[in-house]
Amino acid sequence: MDKKLVQNYLYNVLYQMLVLISPFITTPYLTRVMGAEALSINSWTANIVQWFVLFGIMGVNTYGNKEIAKVRDDKDTVSKTFFEIFLMQLASMLLSTAVFFVYAHVLGNTYYVYLMIQSISLLSVSLDITWFFYGVEDFKKASIRNMLVKIVGICMIFTFIKSPDDLMKFIFINATVGVCGQLIMWAQLKEYVHFVKVDLKGILRHVKPNIALFVPQIAISVYSVLDITMLGAFYEDIRHVNFYEQAQKFVKMFLFFVTSIGSVMLPRVSHVYHQQKYDQVERYLNKTLRFAVYMSIPMIFGISGMIQNFIDWFLPIEYECVGNMIMYTSPIILFISLSNVFGTQFLVPTGRIRPYTISVLSGACLNFVINLLLIPKYGAYGAIIGSVSAELTVTLIQWFAIRNLISLKIGFGELLKVMVASVLMFVPVRFLACLGCNILVNVIQVSAGVIVYAVVLIVLKAEFVKEMLQSLKNRGKAHA
Repeated sequence: MDKKLVQNYLYNVLYQMLVLISPFITTPYLTRVMGAEALSINSWTANIVQWFVLFGIMGVNTYGNKEIAKVRDDKDTVSKTFFEIFLMQLASMLLSTAVFFVYAHVLGNTYYVYLMIQSISLLSVSLDITWFFYGVEDFKKASIRNMLVKIVGICMIFTFIKSPDDLMKFIFINATVGVCGQLIMWAQLKEYVHFVKVDLKGILRHVKPNIALFVPQIAISVYSVLDITMLGAFYEDIRHVNFYEQAQKFVKMFLFFVTSIGSVMLPRVSHVYHQQKYDQVERYLNKTLRFAVYMSIPMIFGISGMIQNFIDWFLPIEYECVGNMIMYTSPIILFISLSNVFGTQFLVPTGRIRPYTISVLSGACLNFVINLLLIPKYGAYGAIIGSVSAELTVTLIQWFAIRNLISLKIGFGELLKVMVASVLMFVPVRFLACLGCNILVNVIQVSAGVIVYAVVLIVLKAEFVKEMLQSLKNRGKAHA
């Protein structure tokens, strides 16, 4: 991969590492200070607002990224495209916000005040232009802004949140720091665009293709947003909302290391494919596929070996069940990593929206049916079964759709080496759990796991490792 791609990936991962670390800082504090019930109310009301965000923003985050990437070499065209897409986004979000206020007044009931405070996040999304910076492949500005917002939010939580009575303050902090972050992004925009007048026809030309991406976005949300909605509606123990959310957060923290590359590759593949450099598309996809496999499989085994040990000291006793929930959810790390390569990095940037839509709609329907059958009886465990089944379905359908379009050069022998290394890594990680429940033991487990995994791959002469070592060797010669 070229220097720009690596740099963008590192900036994105740097932010995702902060996302990974921040729950380690805030979650033990919040779960003890606020408790599961208050946090579940926050999760529930934020989840309701998220539906209106979803319908307001439609597919802009992916569509805007892709369209800007196509024309980024021409500043006049970039400026025109940006203002057309942003004004479409703003109009759509204003309409969605108006509908939200009607909903809140009619059906808000017990949580009306919390919903009103959560609505500030609708303004944040209305102003969000992260998609533009991703489209021009400037991940540095977006990542630094996101990190700044995250750090400010963490500091404010520790300063102002002291008890369950501070729930409204907690919601207000989360919502307002997002708005401030968007204003910073706008201040950085002048480097890339200048003001141009756009007409209604120019704005409307983006609506249809944006809606085409909105359909799969809705489907994806059925097994991300709807899970929490259905848990709150159909299961009597409201705490399961927060238990499930905590499990999802932990698993998806690990996913960031793999899926971050999807954000980087989408604009690059869009740009290269638009220039008809199909061999480069295939080369990029094979590199990221290998990366996804070599990262995601050991993560699943590593989580299984250490997570309960971690949860026992990290969270209060009432969260003990979260360890099992994380283990049962962990297979989605592999499924989402693969679908990120097949869908986000190939189907979407190359304009193959129909098979992408079919895959996520199929997953969404399956997830909804399983949720409906299992959540009333099993709560969060039923939602986990639905999510894992949905992600597997999406991955299989996307693979079927691309299998004859691109040559994916990773064979059974290479997969077997990754599996062997992951299983052998699991043994010391699990064994070291007997040393106790504290952060030092977890650090030792992770260190031992990484070392064993890397050594076994080197001994087995895994192809991806050989390529990396050869690349480092060539780079060393170049600098010599």
